[in-house]
Amino acid sequence: MSFETQQKELRDLCAALLRDGAVESVIGFGERSDSCCVCPPIAAKREKDAGKLAWNSRCVPNLAPYLPLRGKTAIVAKPCDARAVVNLIVERQIPRESVRIIGMDCAGMTGADGNPLRACAECGERRAPVADDIIANEISSRRELEDTRGEYSAKRFKDEMKKCILCFSCRQACYGCYCQTCFADRVLPNWQPAEPGFGAKMTYHLGRAMHLAGRCVECGACENACASGVDVRYIIRGVTEFIEKEYGFRAGIDIEASPVMQSCSMDDRNVGFWGGDERE
Repeated sequence: MSFETQQKELRDLCAALLRDGAVESVIGFGERSDSCCVCPPIAAKREKDAGKLAWNSRCVPNLAPYLPLRGKTAIVAKPCDARAVVNLIVERQIPRESVRIIGMDCAGMTGADGNPLRACAECGERRAPVADDIIANEISSRRELEDTRGEYSAKRFKDEMKKCILCFSCRQACYGCYCQTCFADRVLPNWQPAEPGFGAKMTYHLGRAMHLAGRCVECGACENACASGVDVRYIIRGVTEFIEKEYGFRAGIDIEASPVMQSCSMDDRNVGFWGGDERE
């Protein structure tokens, strides 16, 4: 099945949902223009607007931050987008009954050069773990993408920080950064140096990584939004891998699961500073 076939199924489904009043709007992707490098988010509110919805390899943005709209809303969701929606429901940012998840089987999005995006190259999810509707794509389960994770080291971290200009684009693109006032903004002075120092950049990125512990859905929206080419997700990924290894938890997979950082059990491991279990 091709993108074109999925797109037709998507348009037909959304037209029916809007016509029958099952939803009041559909958040999806619009057709890419010559001046836009990705398919932009759009909201379809009438049956005829469903014909404007697009689905192709440049449907890159995570649409979860655009929830909630007023009334029952459907969202066109890649697997990572669906995980983000699930996590917003789990964190009680949106009620489950207000959103209809249209899961799009996804073989991975591509960059402007036609190569797989880094997040997609490492993604193991090809179908939304939670969805009200599934628009399948048989090729999604057969496509093999290269793992580009690389090593963790102090040198790599410093090299990534050198690229950062502390513009906060990664925060603005992230579904999980929904706080009305960010911790980074609370400590900003009325002036900033022309070039932010290493300490300020390290504090921001490590602080954000801690805030996303057990919440990151590995969608890559942060690094896709970065104008400086910082591998922002690499910093958070270390925390994500730690959470999965120690607690067996991945964000956005189970709508009934309690957030790992908001629950505790006597059986939880007590991992020491240098690693290992302090009970051993």
